[in-house]
Amino acid sequence: MSNDEQKILKELNSRMEEFRTALKDEKKNQKFLENIPGSDVLIRFEVFLPSPNPEEYVDGLFLYMNDEGEIVTAEYYFRDISDVEVMTIPEEDLPVVKDLFGDFFNMDED
Repeated sequence: MSNDEQKILKELNSRMEEFRTALKDEKKNQKFLENIPGSDVLIRFEVFLPSPNPEEYVDGLFLYMNDEGEIVTAEYYFRDISDVEVMTIPEEDLPVVKDLFGDFFNMDED
C-alpha cells in the first residue's frame, strides 16, 4: 500500500469513527450535521461500452450529472482480469461526451 493510500485509509477510518459516534449520541449527531459545510447533488450513471472480447476486458464511462440533468464531468474506466483503471475525461474532450450522451438519460417526456 502506497503512502498516499495509507494516509487516505487512516482518514477514512477516522471519519468512520466520527460517524459511529454521531449515530450513538443525538447531541453529537446534531452538532456533526450542523457543521457540514455543504453538499452537492451528483448522480452517476455507468455506461457499459461494447467490447469485442468481454472475457478479456470491459470498458465504459461514469457520467456525473447534476440535479438539472447536465453532465458535469465524466470518467473512463478499463477493467481487465487483473485490474481496473479509471481516468477523468480531459476537459477538452468533455464536450464530445456531453454531445453524445447528453440526452441519453433525459427523463423529460416530449
